[in-house]
Amino acid sequence: MIYWIVIGRLYPATEVGAAAAVVFAASMLAAFGNLGLGAYFERFLPVAGPASARLLTDGLAVGVLFGGLLAAGFLAFGPVEEMFADVWQMAFFPVAVASLSLFALIDHVCIGLQRAEWSAAKNIVHAVVKLVAAAAVAAVAGRQGIVATWVLTALIGAVILWVIVIREIRRRAVVPVPQVLPSWRDQRRFIVGNYGIYVASSLTPLLLPMIVIGQVGAGQNAYFAMVWQLITAVIVLLTMLIGPYVAEASAGSTDLRHLTYRFIAIMMGVAGAATAGLSTIGPLFLRLAGDDYADNGTPLLRVASAALPLAAVGLIFVAVSRVRNRLWPALAAQVAGALVNLGLATALLGGHGIVAVGWSTIASEALIVLLVIVPLIRGVRAFVRTGPTPDQESVRSTAPGALSK
Repeated sequence: MIYWIVIGRLYPATEVGAAAAVVFAASMLAAFGNLGLGAYFERFLPVAGPASARLLTDGLAVGVLFGGLLAAGFLAFGPVEEMFADVWQMAFFPVAVASLSLFALIDHVCIGLQRAEWSAAKNIVHAVVKLVAAAAVAAVAGRQGIVATWVLTALIGAVILWVIVIREIRRRAVVPVPQVLPSWRDQRRFIVGNYGIYVASSLTPLLLPMIVIGQVGAGQNAYFAMVWQLITAVIVLLTMLIGPYVAEASAGSTDLRHLTYRFIAIMMGVAGAATAGLSTIGPLFLRLAGDDYADNGTPLLRVASAALPLAAVGLIFVAVSRVRNRLWPALAAQVAGALVNLGLATALLGGHGIVAVGWSTIASEALIVLLVIVPLIRGVRAFVRTGPTPDQESVRSTAPGALSK
């Protein structure tokens, strides 16, 4: 948000709007083109042993390729006249998608290697450098200056981190560790199930703004969008906590029972604190944007924030399902939740205003909890009863620190 506020003061509004659309479209296509391989890296890289380099190279190549294909499809069927000023900007778009795909996937690789601090450092540096670069070319470049500095700095950061990752894998290869990857069939099942969860969970944030505009107009959507940024920020934070847990649980070097209980406590603690904070302090933040934002957005913020602990339970189940490689129940729950949320929002918005989205969100997350609570308890009990899964036991029983720090 700070980035766009600064950019808005340096560039004409039309150029900022077009650039924001390009960056958003490229980011979304990169995310969909990655096929959920980020979670695959987090789950299976810790047990890949000597196959780690090949797993990474093949996975990154697939993610970048599919992102490029989606970019080509967007250029063929998307609103290119409104987003791109000339053919060169259109030609750069697939490069942008492929670069952002690599930029996003390398974060999950770091988590799989249990080096999340590398990812954090990369993202902090990128946030600063892209702003400085965009400001430096503001006098001579329009929307392409914003897009190019964003993408090229991301690509440079990803390449640098890729070199560091390869060196780390080679360093760890000095201590022989057997490859204990499950069968390709099990890996493929994980990829398909996890990608389905990603698509299902993405439907709601993608379609809700369109439903809001269609039911109550663009003015109300402005208030909705401001509130939903706050709710989404918490969901993103909770989602980011899943990766380190899955990677550490998969590595088999930690007491799985203690790790899982600690993860559940952290997730519920963060969600509960976010609910309390958004309900009390959130309205003050909305008032900074304007009294109308606070007046119209506060009811939605308070209702929607109450759904965060419920959402945390669903995300905990996704994490446990990834470790156990049993993702279909989680996928079914996410699909059901998305359908209920979108359906109720469509039905209630016209008569109750944007607060109806908060109620539809609570209903959908409550449904997910009802669907997953029993298998979640059983899954956690299975961890307590049996300890590590077979591939984790193989890692634990061989040379210490298969992916040790």
